[in-house]
Amino acid sequence: RSPALAGVSLRVESGRAVALLGPNGAGKTTLLRILATALRPTFGTAVVDGIDVAVQPEAVRPRVALLPHATGLYDDLTATENLAFGAALMGVPAPERADRVAAALSRVGMDAERTSRVGRFSAGMRRRVALARVLLGHPRLVLLDEPYAALDADGMALVDDLLGEWRDAGATVLVATHAEDRLTARLDGWARLEHGLLVEVGGTGLTGQIRAPVATGAAVGPITAGSRP
Repeated sequence: RSPALAGVSLRVESGRAVALLGPNGAGKTTLLRILATALRPTFGTAVVDGIDVAVQPEAVRPRVALLPHATGLYDDLTATENLAFGAALMGVPAPERADRVAAALSRVGMDAERTSRVGRFSAGMRRRVALARVLLGHPRLVLLDEPYAALDADGMALVDDLLGEWRDAGATVLVATHAEDRLTARLDGWARLEHGLLVEVGGTGLTGQIRAPVATGAAVGPITAGSRP
């Protein structure tokens, strides 16, 4: 079968925001999941903040925040309970969790719905809660999979603002998206994938090399995010 990623080689500097472009099935989500340690590459290397994700995944996870395309929220829990659970998994100290959860929900405009069950939320409201979960930690690498999906104009503006805040804080941001026109003026560069191959790189703060297809598996090699210039 065809590989999900066919030898993609990409290096992104710290503090840069980069769009991952390409059609469905290009390998964008697979790349994000590998960097988030949710998927192990069949071969090759992926490095976050100088740490190999396959060799030391437990050291990488506190440095990474992932907004998946599917929000991964629990319908039977309230917005606050969902985030409190997420904070516990992220290792946020117990005395800090309540304040961080409240601040995150307020930042995404969901404070009034904090005690409501997520199962009653619209798709856009769920996306806001998922964004709030990203805000619970202090990630060095932020991975966003179609962050504008299901959001209204105010929600999209919120994502734009958060992109700027993460960059200003020195985090590296990778955004898998189809919203190319919206991101043109907001990101440092872009990398375009097709059929698991890196076919185009542009902008500043990133470099890439096109590689020939490989036989099977999910391959990265090397992928470096959060590297020093």
